[in-house]
Amino acid sequence: MERSSIGNFQIISFNYRNLSLEEREEFIRTGYKGIMEEYCKKGIIRGYVSVETCLRIELYMDVSEDFHIEMIQRDFNSRNDKSYRGNEAVNYFLKVICGLDSVIKGEDQILVQLKKAYMENLEAGRTSSLLNIIFNNGIETGKKFRSESRINERNVSLDSIAVKFIKSKVETLEDKNIFIIGVGDLSRSILALLHKSEKCRLVMTNRSFRKSVELQKMFEGVQTADFHQKYEFVGNSDIIISATSAPHLVLEKERMRDILADGRKRLFLDLAVPRDIESGIGESENAELYHLEDIWDEYNKNIEKRDKIVEKYSYIINEQINKLFDKIERGNRYRMKRTEREGINGIQ
Repeated sequence: MERSSIGNFQIISFNYRNLSLEEREEFIRTGYKGIMEEYCKKGIIRGYVSVETCLRIELYMDVSEDFHIEMIQRDFNSRNDKSYRGNEAVNYFLKVICGLDSVIKGEDQILVQLKKAYMENLEAGRTSSLLNIIFNNGIETGKKFRSESRINERNVSLDSIAVKFIKSKVETLEDKNIFIIGVGDLSRSILALLHKSEKCRLVMTNRSFRKSVELQKMFEGVQTADFHQKYEFVGNSDIIISATSAPHLVLEKERMRDILADGRKRLFLDLAVPRDIESGIGESENAELYHLEDIWDEYNKNIEKRDKIVEKYSYIINEQINKLFDKIERGNRYRMKRTEREGINGIQ
């Protein structure tokens, strides 16, 4: 049995800091997961967790001694990615899961996303004992940091900022027809905010009609639309919000020509990566199209206070790093003693 080492932990990051939205979209389309599976079959990678969010694609790996970062960068044909290994990787991972590498520092969504990605990869048998220890420690760290720092007391999150951004672009949301495409975590959070506080008419759709119906039970008065009727509902809407995980366009300009020519003003907010809404739709005289990069002004109004909170509570991450290293080292000592016992018994 090979000894687990923190030096085997490596991360490759493609995020909003080093790759544009277009470049992240293109990387997803390359089918990188197939390459990862090949590396696993060859034993070059012992396990991995892949994470895709609107701002980052990251691979958390337990690598063997045969792994070299240049190999996978070549196979990915990647540019401007960032890699971390060993202690540096652990430090980066804990900062990410605490939300300190997010545009909205301390936001809750990245913790949910990383936990969900870990559980999916764990159930699929892609993780390793080292990754299990690291991710369990990371989830604990993310919860502890938010609980003790109370960084989210003012509820500055991506969903709340998206709603604030929409409000800044229209006079009022009252009596507006709002069409939400997708029922993922972000779409659901936006739907909840609008349903709770705004006097607007809400319609949602998703490729899985069953999921839409299940979500409808949670929000009284929200209408559910068949995904194949989405253009019809876009035509009846003032605001369209799209945040699906589809690898292709959900709304295409050619299908929208008659709708865009009807004289009605519409605001489109595309929060997906890859993008859901064809960019040409925003060229219409009566359409305004915005993306993730357009909504950060609302966040910047709160950044100074959050920076002070991060500085004050950064000690939590250092404590958790030491706790993680101790746990890995105890595990190594246990495995070494067990191997020695088995060796002695074998000789006898």
